[in-house]
Amino acid sequence: MGLHRLIEDFADGARKCATASDLFCVVEAAAREIGFPRFALVHGLWFRQPDRRLIRIDNFGEWADIFIERQYYRDDPALLACQRTNVAFSWTQMPQLLPFGQRQIAILAEASRHGLRTGFTLPVGVIGEPSGCCSFSCNRQRLPPQMIRRAATLIAADAFCEARRLHGFPARAKHQPQLSRRKLECLRYLSCGKTDGEIATILGLREPTVRTYMTMLRNDFDVVSRTQLAVEALRFGLIGYDDAIPSS
Repeated sequence: MGLHRLIEDFADGARKCATASDLFCVVEAAAREIGFPRFALVHGLWFRQPDRRLIRIDNFGEWADIFIERQYYRDDPALLACQRTNVAFSWTQMPQLLPFGQRQIAILAEASRHGLRTGFTLPVGVIGEPSGCCSFSCNRQRLPPQMIRRAATLIAADAFCEARRLHGFPARAKHQPQLSRRKLECLRYLSCGKTDGEIATILGLREPTVRTYMTMLRNDFDVVSRTQLAVEALRFGLIGYDDAIPSS
């Protein structure tokens, strides 16, 4: 089967899946077709906080049990590398994406002994949802050719999209409120830890005025706390992590 037809057939089949088990079968078949007998779609948070709403669909078998039992997810290079890039990467590229220590080397060596010798991972990030990824792996020394990896990337993106649908994401549709320039300024300074008094000084306002803006912002976002305001600002992309946690 040609790659284009495989990708289109997979997307069509994935859209028709009614359960996670259905999707598992469709992904496994497509992954094997392109030379990757092992695969995993997962929310990284699942390992620390298993929940039926979080995504974990894989055929890693015994390696998955060891990975969880020994808490390798805390230092797994693939999960860590997903926080450093927005594009698919081969596992051989991971030392260029993050500090690579003995723990990461040991995890990869043990994975190799369980048939996951090399692999390919696509990070998946949706604002307001747990970060995730889709990985394909094989027991060969070298990955399949680049065109196969590009096909794997498209399959991974569609697979995770349908996994989100089957797990109820997005969980809460919410419209972004229209905010004035002054409200946006207050929201940004709040998100980096400034008090109402500090914000008033920075913006040249009276503190009661800033408190009024904060009340209006909580109403705008339908939340009750400053922490929730900061989270909503991140969810809607009104601030970035560098705003909330300045690097200097």
